[in-house]
Amino acid sequence: MRDFLNKSLAVLIWIATGFNVALSCYTGAMIIRYSPMQLIGDSTVILYGFLFILFGVTLSLVFAGICFQIMDIRTFTKHVALNQRRV
Repeated sequence: MRDFLNKSLAVLIWIATGFNVALSCYTGAMIIRYSPMQLIGDSTVILYGFLFILFGVTLSLVFAGICFQIMDIRTFTKHVALNQRRV
């Protein structure tokens, strides 16, 4: 069971990243769509929406990269521990 969970962890990270990217794109689009055009300038709202999308996607991918780095560190330390045990 543990091996199955370790192998499916990468898939779960990509699924969570995909949901987060989709959510940030949707939120940025809704910021642009439902903005009060009369109160705030048109270009300001569009810029804010696109920046929200850009930073949301970037943060999602950075989070996925950090998760994969943690997985690599766990795998590396497990192999080092097994090699130390054999010596």
